[in-house]
Amino acid sequence: MKRFVLHQLPNEPKTYLSLLLASLASVVVITFFLQTSDYAQHLFKSIVADKPYLSLLITPIVFVLIVYIAKYFCHYVQGSGIPQLIAATDSRNKNIRSRLLSFRVALGKITFIFLGMLGGAPIGIEGPSIHIGGSIFYGFNRFIKLKRKLLIHGLIAIGGSAGLIVAFNAPIAGFLFAYEEIGRNLKKQALILIAIVSGIVYLFATLYRGNETYLSDMSNYSIDLLLIWQLVPLAILAGFLGGIFSKITLYLVNKFITHTKFRVITIALVLGFIVAIFNYLSAGQIAGSGREEVLLMLNAEKLGLDFVAMKYFATLTSLTSTIPGGLFMPSISIGAGIGSEAASFYPQIDVQIIIIMAMIAYLSAVIRAPLTSVFVILEMTATLNLLIPGLMVAFVANFVSKQIFAQPIYEALADNYLKLTER
Repeated sequence: MKRFVLHQLPNEPKTYLSLLLASLASVVVITFFLQTSDYAQHLFKSIVADKPYLSLLITPIVFVLIVYIAKYFCHYVQGSGIPQLIAATDSRNKNIRSRLLSFRVALGKITFIFLGMLGGAPIGIEGPSIHIGGSIFYGFNRFIKLKRKLLIHGLIAIGGSAGLIVAFNAPIAGFLFAYEEIGRNLKKQALILIAIVSGIVYLFATLYRGNETYLSDMSNYSIDLLLIWQLVPLAILAGFLGGIFSKITLYLVNKFITHTKFRVITIALVLGFIVAIFNYLSAGQIAGSGREEVLLMLNAEKLGLDFVAMKYFATLTSLTSTIPGGLFMPSISIGAGIGSEAASFYPQIDVQIIIIMAMIAYLSAVIRAPLTSVFVILEMTATLNLLIPGLMVAFVANFVSKQIFAQPIYEALADNYLKLTER
């Protein structure tokens, strides 16, 4: 057994030193990225809260600027970044991996997310954090010089795990995401190295910035397990909406693929204007990741069905435009909105529990990674005591979503990147 375990790990001491340096670099860089993104979205919201009409000017211009520059001058920086990591681990071509995970792409991601937040795009930070983490760890392979395919692909998964851990302070979810999503095709032995380095990243992150929950500490809430069957309709509804979201998004992404500059600009302008209208109608409430809105709903403040609908379609529009931006937190905010509105049908269960379960269900339906969805939400709210109902709603929603669209959204987008790199 000892020989088996050691065979899965690097042999050279300098490799471990490089992994430590990569872990530290990921924590520092991603934390900086999170802070700048947070500043940008707060700045936009403060401007639009007083003068909503400005979004009709700012948002379309920013969309056109980002889409044009990303397409013609900074390839492979579009979207959330998770498909790039999946494509890099699926590919056997070193050049493709280098193009998808270069330091230049990571820097572009940081810059474009800042601009996107500043322009009112309804985007998250976790996918880009995962992409940045993967780029940092893969970039450190110049010094580590791993040769075995198992370890190189494991290194990419480690970077993705690090990105999620630093973004959401969720170590279990980070590790599970590396297993469920990025490392679907990895040999399971690679999980030994992933688990070790993920723990180191979490330790560094805790020492660097503390150990606060990403959302609110809801550990004092619980549910009678005899009531969890009541959550099945909520999981089915979230699964349906999440499956439809993925299907429409992938259809539109493929429909809008174009290489004519006039069409690229026109599509970006139209999609940006649609998002701008939602920003105008909501006074900027649907802009950004949605974290502030989730916190409000967890405090039992209703934002209404109009918020759910606008956030849903604005996120879909933004993702279709291919501007860089994450999907996790916008999806979580949509799930929270669904739960907040459905809570009145559950008089025997706390509103906060319904919101947490809806967040899990909807996120699972969209990204189709049920274990990650469960643990990321439970860790963000300090409610690991809700594991059993969380697993139930996640797998029900995942099943419903799968009936609508068989392939997970990130895998489908990763296939697009592999096709692009083959040209």
